[in-house]
Amino acid sequence: MGDDLRRQADFPAGRAAHVLAWVLACGVFPLVWMGGLVTTYRAGMAVPDWPTTYGHWFYPIQKWLWGVWDVSWGLFLEHGHRTIAQLIGLVTIALAVVLWRNDPRKWMRWLAGAALFGVVFQGTLGGFRVLSDTARMPATALFLAKTHACTAPLFFGLAVVLVALTSRAWRALPGPEPHPAAARLRYASVVLAAAVYVQIVLGAQLRHVSPQSGMGWFVLWVWAKVILAGLLAAGVVWLLIHVRRRHRDRPMLGRRALLVAVLLAVQLVLAAGTWVTNYGWPRWFTDLFFRVEYTIEWAGRLQVLFTTAHTAAGSLLLAASLSLALWSFRIERQASGGKPR
Repeated sequence: MGDDLRRQADFPAGRAAHVLAWVLACGVFPLVWMGGLVTTYRAGMAVPDWPTTYGHWFYPIQKWLWGVWDVSWGLFLEHGHRTIAQLIGLVTIALAVVLWRNDPRKWMRWLAGAALFGVVFQGTLGGFRVLSDTARMPATALFLAKTHACTAPLFFGLAVVLVALTSRAWRALPGPEPHPAAARLRYASVVLAAAVYVQIVLGAQLRHVSPQSGMGWFVLWVWAKVILAGLLAAGVVWLLIHVRRRHRDRPMLGRRALLVAVLLAVQLVLAAGTWVTNYGWPRWFTDLFFRVEYTIEWAGRLQVLFTTAHTAAGSLLLAASLSLALWSFRIERQASGGKPR
């Protein structure tokens, strides 16, 4: 089985699938942060119809680009978000076709089908959110907006998983090698990825706050994020030390663990900047250290930069965590004595 997969890794269709998976992942990431811009500028209803844009299936490009300079900045963001999503849909279809026709792993074909379902589901969520808002159903629109924000990073993570699973490195690993520390790393990396995703879900609650919700809910989400962020920081430090001590023979794991640690550090800095630019300096900081004067400016440059970067970095952190978990499972497969799949 392992020899067959190594030969398949050299087959042109295998390389084509890997390239398409990379194109998909690299395309989904700007789609995520552009969606963050749409939310930050509250431009989701700049286009009131769906799936068309003001009645056009192909909106005139000159009108779309003109939105950069005139008052239609929201139209530029929303239609740009839709255009990238359509391109991502075409890439996903191409990747699914290549995998279904050529990949010998049956479960990989179903994973390609899941990606195809995911891109359709994500686009439908965004569209129904627009239609619900147009139909003056704010509660439904808010629920769909939260769901849309929670599923987008999952699809990005799936794209990153497909990059790993279609790579030659994944298929061409050597035979089984005992590794007693593999199980511990596997469980820790899965818990890490799950915790990162919970952080994203909590962030979506804060980004899409209902006007009818009480202040208590806002405080609950904030404290949940702060506590979980502290636990994540401690867990990532332990994981980085563990990988460097027990998995020195696997540099790919060391690189991914270091990437997770760096991204988490960046995410914490961005989280602090997001809070300050949206809500001002915390009272405990000004009481314990020094008073800092800062005027909150809605949709100001710093607010947009920190808030959108925080959203994008969260998706990157989830993708890096999933990659680490995936490769730790690969080692566990080898440690259990099974052949590479």
